[in-house]
Amino acid sequence: MNDPVDAVILAYLDHLEGEGPAPALDHLGQRDRARATQLMAAVSGGHGIDPRTPRPSIESLLADTPLAGLIPALDNTGRGGGDLETVRGVLADIDARARVAVDGPGVVLSYLDMRARFVLVLASAPTVTGRVRGQVEAIFRDDPDTSRVGIVAAGSPELATQLVSVDDVADTITTPRGERHTRWEPPLPLMLAARRLLEQSAPEWPPFDFDRANASPLDVAGLAAEIAGRIIQREATRSYRGDKRRAYRALVGHERLFADLVSRISAEGRGLDLDEEITKITRAAA
Repeated sequence: MNDPVDAVILAYLDHLEGEGPAPALDHLGQRDRARATQLMAAVSGGHGIDPRTPRPSIESLLADTPLAGLIPALDNTGRGGGDLETVRGVLADIDARARVAVDGPGVVLSYLDMRARFVLVLASAPTVTGRVRGQVEAIFRDDPDTSRVGIVAAGSPELATQLVSVDDVADTITTPRGERHTRWEPPLPLMLAARRLLEQSAPEWPPFDFDRANASPLDVAGLAAEIAGRIIQREATRSYRGDKRRAYRALVGHERLFADLVSRISAEGRGLDLDEEITKITRAAA
């Protein structure tokens, strides 16, 4: 004897794959309808799981539970070996272009419009527990200019660090056909984590020279407009908040203003007041 719920589940699987409408339950009895609803919910939840996602660590599973003290990486009862001055010293030796300073309960690393804040946790691994997650969310909320938060394990000999972006702690909804919205970067020693962050935000390129055999003139204005448009569009789609977010979004569509400024600098040299010119661009985009 065929189970009518089986046919409903098969039709629902086709629906999740976009190959048909959602099955009706009107023909089922009350008991079968409840069973079908329960199975459909289970299938829908399991369908959104990414099989490529790595298994959670034992540290993350036991975090914020009474058994957390059994794992050395989560044991915060002892005093860690690192402190803020140690973190500041490591960060200060990475790149002379960046500014490093102790600021309240953390250390701030900044370069251009990139700002990362590093905080210490008394553990031997930078596991994001519920308490640490709340601390990270508070940092992003109170300082919208923060690009990344580095969670530094004070008890780790190499100061293992987990870098977290605002998207990593955001509330999201995953559809049945969707994948996990973010994949956290693996923890790295503090020096490597900060160096990787700087390389992503302010890469250094090898020397470049134009092909002297190409006699066609360089369209400086066109090139400047293309680069400005690409940068503005990229920054406007990031998870900035507050004035920074509004400023980048207001610049969308105004890349020609930057192209004109580059052309005038090329022609007039140092005769321009850049502060005044930037103020004009800001007023035009407001």
